[in-house]
Amino acid sequence: MVAATITKTARGTHVLDIHGFSGLRKKQCDVDGFLYSPTFTSSDHVAAFVELVTEGAAAWARVGFGLVDQTTGETVPLFREKDPILFDASSEDTCTWGTGELARRRHLHAGSRYVLGDRLKIECGIDVCSDLLTFDDPPPSSGLPLFQQAGYGKEEPDVIIEVAGQTIAAHYCILDARAPGFLKRHIHTATTRSDRKVQISVDGGDMPAQSFKALVDFAYTDALPVVGGLNGAGHRAMIRHLLIAAERYGMGRLRAICERVLCKSLDVETVAATLAMADRHGFKELSEACAEFMAFP
Repeated sequence: MVAATITKTARGTHVLDIHGFSGLRKKQCDVDGFLYSPTFTSSDHVAAFVELVTEGAAAWARVGFGLVDQTTGETVPLFREKDPILFDASSEDTCTWGTGELARRRHLHAGSRYVLGDRLKIECGIDVCSDLLTFDDPPPSSGLPLFQQAGYGKEEPDVIIEVAGQTIAAHYCILDARAPGFLKRHIHTATTRSDRKVQISVDGGDMPAQSFKALVDFAYTDALPVVGGLNGAGHRAMIRHLLIAAERYGMGRLRAICERVLCKSLDVETVAATLAMADRHGFKELSEACAEFMAFP
């Protein structure tokens, strides 16, 4: 049997109960003002943000916001990011995530189903990713489970990859199908071991072993592992390594994912270096995101 891949998450839900909503809106939340909490309001919309406040912490999470219908007690979901978000408490640019347009203020009048007794309730659901980062778009490369394609768990790996003194086992058929550029690039330097397995040595100078292991894992699972012990900068560096490798090895889906993740993880300290890397390798979407970030930090 082939076991299904299960992504572990730790889920938390918090409902912010705002008493005297109309008074707060008038006194504290005029055009550019805000109420410091998980929510604040702008001139036309109610906004909601989550902030990672644990000093030095970094985490991947999916966050969603909704308004509680106080006539039924049910939550109406309004805003959720489809990708995991990298929260980095050490960076002002990436320690928060949310939306400035959760709901239009004109819909939150006294007597509406969301504002009863001058109370507004906003629900925030957070799923912290503890083992795998899964992505729904672009679609997976195949409709079949990847473990099933490889016969993973049934057949012995026939490729051994050496990176910076560490070894990674894989199947030739998966590498050929999912990372075609890898074999084309390295097969001419491969050797055949006494056990008839192909051994390939990869220079780890521009890609650490844990990043390369993440690339191989993606080839099998269409997901990226959550690597423990990394700070926010470490996570971003790993995604940059994967982006460059994905371009080099013809892994279009991984390239699209990594480029999108980096576009949403820009910060003041690294945006210039990220722009230079994006221009050097021809990552147009990332280059444009960096230029926009630098123009409107």
